Amino acid sequence: MLKAGKPTTAKERALVAVKETETAPEQSKAKLKRFNVDMSEELHRRIKAQAAKEGLSLNELTSRLFNEYLSKVSNE
Repeated sequence: MLKAGKPTTAKERALVAVKETETAPEQSKAKLKRFNVDMSEELHRRIKAQAAKEGLSLNELTSRLFNEYLSKVSNE
């Protein structure tokens, strides 16, 4: 159970991020497509840990990364 105040553990931050993602209005309006990626367990663990540190879900982090990449390559 989450305590009152700011989440302190990675698990608590991840739970808050998931809850925020479920209620994000921009997510509910867009039609979503599933995208599966094969990667090493080590890379998955590191990405998941970084997402938790930033208070993001894995989906939010990867979407942001893809958007940043596409913005970068479209400006070249």
